[in-house]
Parts: sequence; C-alpha cells; structure tokens
Amino acid sequence: MITYLVIGAVAIVVVLLCICLAVANFSFDNYRESLKKLSQMRNSYGITTLDYVSEINRMSFKGMLRVSKAEEYKDHYGAGTIALSDNTTHSNSLASLAIVSHELGHARQDFEGDKLKRHWKLRRTGRAIGVFFVPTSLTGIVLALLSLFKVLNEMYLYFGIGAVGVSFLIFVVALIVKYKEIAIEKEASDFALDFLRIFLVEPEIEECRRFLDSARLTYWASLFRTMFGWTLLTRKEKLFK
Repeated sequence: MITYLVIGAVAIVVVLLCICLAVANFSFDNYRESLKKLSQMRNSYGITTLDYVSEINRMSFKGMLRVSKAEEYKDHYGAGTIALSDNTTHSNSLASLAIVSHELGHARQDFEGDKLKRHWKLRRTGRAIGVFFVPTSLTGIVLALLSLFKVLNEMYLYFGIGAVGVSFLIFVVALIVKYKEIAIEKEASDFALDFLRIFLVEPEIEECRRFLDSARLTYWASLFRTMFGWTLLTRKEKLFK
C-alpha cells in the first residue's frame, strides 16, 4: 500500500513538473502569437489608442492621468503617467487597446490604494538584495567545502552553511515577489476588461481576454523559470527581473 502511495506521489510530482516546464518554455511564444493575431484586428468602434486613453482618463480618472512618450514596445504606467509608444498612440488595433487597458488597470490600482506602490517597493528591495545572491551562494559553498576537506577550521563550515542559508532566503523572497506580481497583473487585466467593455462588443472583449490571459501566463513562466532554471530544463530567469 505504501509503495503505491509513493509511486502515485512521484507520478503527481512528475506531471506537475512537466506542466510547469511546459508553461515556462512555451508561454512567451504563445503570447507573441496572440499579440501578432490581435495586432491585425481593428476595433469596431474605430477609436485610436490615444483617444481611448483620453476618454477613459476623463470618465474614470477625472483627467488626472498624464500621457507621455515611450520607446517602441515599452508602453507602461508609472506614477500617474501612461507612457505610449508612437505605434501604439495612433493604432486602433485590439492589441493596442488591450495593452493600454492593462496599463490603465495599473493606474486604477494606484489611484484606489497603495497595493501597487507596496509591490514596487518590495520589488526594488528585492533587486537591492538580489545582487548578493550569487556571491553569497558561492562563498558559502566554497567555505563549506574547504572546511569539509580540512583546509579550513570547522568553524568555517557553519559560516558556509549560514551564507548558503542567506542565499536561499533571497531566492525565496524572489519567488514571493514573482508570485505576488501574478496577482497584481491579474487584477490589472480584470480592470482592463472593465474599461474595454465601454467601447467594444462582446466578441472583441473575448479576444482581448484571451490575449490578456496569455500575457499573464508569461508571469507564471517567469516564476517557473526562476524555480527550475537550475535544472537546465528551461531558460534561467533573473531573480528580480
């Protein structure tokens, strides 16, 4: 009986690992395909992205959002400002509206509470401590090995274990930050669909929803790459990218 339970548990772990690796390895390709498809679809309302942002700004933010320029493919929201690239600004594709709506979702998060600011602060803190991950790990491993081979005093073994423990805590913090980011992105996408429903018909909403889901899956992929990059079964990911 115990043998069957162990085999079943191992099988479940293997299946979950395969799913995680599939998400890690194929989500970005799926997102690019979705982006390419939606970029070729024009919205039935005929509104450009800039006019759309202006309308949402007037209706939902009382005109308090600022609009600035961004580099191509780097549309983003930050500190009360929506930054749009030239291609996005004058586009009327569903892809542009979905992407900008997602950034407007972040704006709504920012205007309605401090959740987004707290996440940004946590990520900045993570990036600050993340630079110590590799040197701390290497130092700990070297000290532990030299101590085990009697090159250094036994006391250094404990220093080595402590250094490895610190690097492990940094790794855990990175996973927590990435997991919390998934929830942040999901809420922004939900808000994005609320904005899009003001102008688009239901079939267009469904296309945008699938696109936003594919985008959110890339955040899961980032989490799984961080978790399993060391196995060489998927690409490595920066801890606090």
